[in-house]
Amino acid sequence: SSVIASYHIRILLYLIIMLAKRLISTHLRKNVVRCFSSIDKEFLIVNAVGPDRPGIVSEVTKLVVDKGGNVGESQASRLGSHFGLMMLITVPKVSSHNLQSAVKGIEGLNTSCFITDDPFAITTSTRDGYSGHFTLSGADNPGIVHKITKILAKHRLNIDELKTFEEPAPYGGTTLFHMSGIATSPAPLANGFSPKAIRDELQELGDEMNCDVDVEDMLDDKYSASFYGG
Repeated sequence: SSVIASYHIRILLYLIIMLAKRLISTHLRKNVVRCFSSIDKEFLIVNAVGPDRPGIVSEVTKLVVDKGGNVGESQASRLGSHFGLMMLITVPKVSSHNLQSAVKGIEGLNTSCFITDDPFAITTSTRDGYSGHFTLSGADNPGIVHKITKILAKHRLNIDELKTFEEPAPYGGTTLFHMSGIATSPAPLANGFSPKAIRDELQELGDEMNCDVDVEDMLDDKYSASFYGG
């Protein structure tokens, strides 16, 4: 019976130790989060462009981490032989200047930094009255991006996202151009606003340029309004 009792005591002590470790770990994590949230922070937009090579993102983000910062939203893409990176960074204000100097000092990168507002503190009373996904595919034409975006601007549409790329035609001899993006217009919509009129005008331009162009009304979690969804 004494052996059984000793065994039970050891089990109980083990459980107590494990519980204590868990409580201490949870307490430390909460304190770290509380400490970071209480730090006077600054928000930076970092743009970096340079010849493509392995390790660019790793190199930039290491500097951010070393200065106590954190990467929020980011976008990156290879453009021709170059690589472009854009990030929204949160960093302690006392380290902001050093971080900006460090990223601007990365060899081979042309880097710029801009101080911006806290994205979580920005409030707006406006909402999207319309959101549409526009696409284009067809033969490349000089000024094609300008011609499409000119029509969108004419109808007071903002471009929230835009992506373009080129590729050789399957049978050679020409270059195919592709464009996709999201355009929005804030509520209330202007009198006479018509997605059909926008679509017809874009498709007419597409016919002139030998391209397929379309705009589809959209409704999703991010773009919560559409002309038909309200």
